[in-house]
Amino acid sequence: MSWFNKLFAAAASVPSSTDIVQAVERLKPSLPDSFTLQELAHQARDRFDQIDPGKPEHASKTRTTLLSILVCLRHQDGIIDEPSSDEAAVQELALGIARAISPVATPESSESEATLPNLALIRQTVTARCRAAADAGLQALKTLASQHPTVRLDDDVLLTLIAYADAAEPWSADDDHRRAVAARLVEQQLGIPGASKEAFLAETVLQRHLRPLFSRSKPPSITASGRKAEYPEGGAGRGESMPDESLRTKPWKYGDLRAVPAVAWAVREVDSTLLAKTWPLFTPVLLALADDPATPVRRRGLLLLADFLAKLPGRTLRDTGLASVFADAAIPTLSFLPNLTPADESLELLPPAYGVLRVLAGKQQPADGALLDRVLREGVFSGYFHAKEHVRIVEVLCREAAAVVGDLGVQAVKHLKDLIPMLASIMTDPFAPAAPATLQAAIQALQAVLASCWPRIPGSAWQDEIINALVLCWLHVAEHDQRSSNQEAYPRIERDLLVTARALASVLKTAETDLASHTRPLVDKEPRLAKLFAVSDL
Repeated sequence: MSWFNKLFAAAASVPSSTDIVQAVERLKPSLPDSFTLQELAHQARDRFDQIDPGKPEHASKTRTTLLSILVCLRHQDGIIDEPSSDEAAVQELALGIARAISPVATPESSESEATLPNLALIRQTVTARCRAAADAGLQALKTLASQHPTVRLDDDVLLTLIAYADAAEPWSADDDHRRAVAARLVEQQLGIPGASKEAFLAETVLQRHLRPLFSRSKPPSITASGRKAEYPEGGAGRGESMPDESLRTKPWKYGDLRAVPAVAWAVREVDSTLLAKTWPLFTPVLLALADDPATPVRRRGLLLLADFLAKLPGRTLRDTGLASVFADAAIPTLSFLPNLTPADESLELLPPAYGVLRVLAGKQQPADGALLDRVLREGVFSGYFHAKEHVRIVEVLCREAAAVVGDLGVQAVKHLKDLIPMLASIMTDPFAPAAPATLQAAIQALQAVLASCWPRIPGSAWQDEIINALVLCWLHVAEHDQRSSNQEAYPRIERDLLVTARALASVLKTAETDLASHTRPLVDKEPRLAKLFAVSDL
């Protein structure tokens, strides 16, 4: 038995719950007096080759091997320097460690015709292995990089580190230290003299890593070069055909799980100069993510698409015709509503979808009113019609309506016939105070309407409907407040109603109309309204 296998046997007896530092101290007596880095790399490679990825003990044996490597690397005094072979040994060892912890499904477990349940199980198995082995593997890479700071590790190692630096992924989401170690290693590697962050991002991440993985997921609305397709391939439009969920079509989703973190890293790190050259490489990737049927993937894709669009110049969108492509990618998500879509999933998807469309509209100067009109009609109003009984969905729609109206400004007046009835219906519902967050969102949306559409309010039918909404909402809140134990929500709602009443008074003054003249008969009949409309005299 080799000395490394003896060390492995000792490491196998260390409970998995043992802290890494304590485990290293416990295993020091099992180390040989001396060894070369090349010898360690070869021994570790042989040990990795003996681990059967199809066996249940795969994760524990991987962790034990990594822990053994870490103990050896921490025993720096025992490592015999061999300048002629050390760099190659560092590369081999680092690559072996990275592949052991990499969130990539093994070929043995990833059958191209696997069923969806099996594909989901593969993801769970990969995640479990990563969580078990990550700390020992990352600490080993950290130690190796610190001992050889001038050696630029293989690109495959960096892709794995980027995956562990991503807070949205299950193998690192609950461990700040793990993410910090990975992020520092990426930064250190890209800062080595001679390394080029721009070349790594453009050539390695976008061109060599992501492009092949997403090649079969490209939507028909764009060409292979990432530009708008004048004649889209295939007869089916978006969403008209069943998605092909398999490793063959989506290796980025069921095979190499480093893909999405790599997209996120590239979107975050790309600057305007590099983006001007590489945007066609981003386009098919982001559209594929934003169109994926899985809610977590679609949500992530929409969030990344919004970040990408925020960096992309408006002129590029206009010149390439991609503005309509991105809009058509996000708008279908606005209809992901109950009861066809579970309410919890709708709540995850709606805000990022609206976010993409608002960023897209804002890239035009002035803002693209036609797109924002479409967002209100096909998103807010249609969504309210189909899901008005779901109070949390209504809350989201009210908040998005307020934002879109603010973006439209006075152009929003064309939507008053839909906005005012919708908001009034929410505010006058006797049961509305039972959902204070939704009611507050509706009141704040009404404030946005008053701020943007004030020229059309005085003397219109909307004026009386707004007063009626304020009156009934105020009385319903007062009655509900007396029966509720929630001592925080209702004072906030009352303050918002007072602000809205003051805003309405200011709007009417622009037309030389006094709000008090309209509300005095109401106050005489119901004294509880005196506080609400007292602001009109200020």
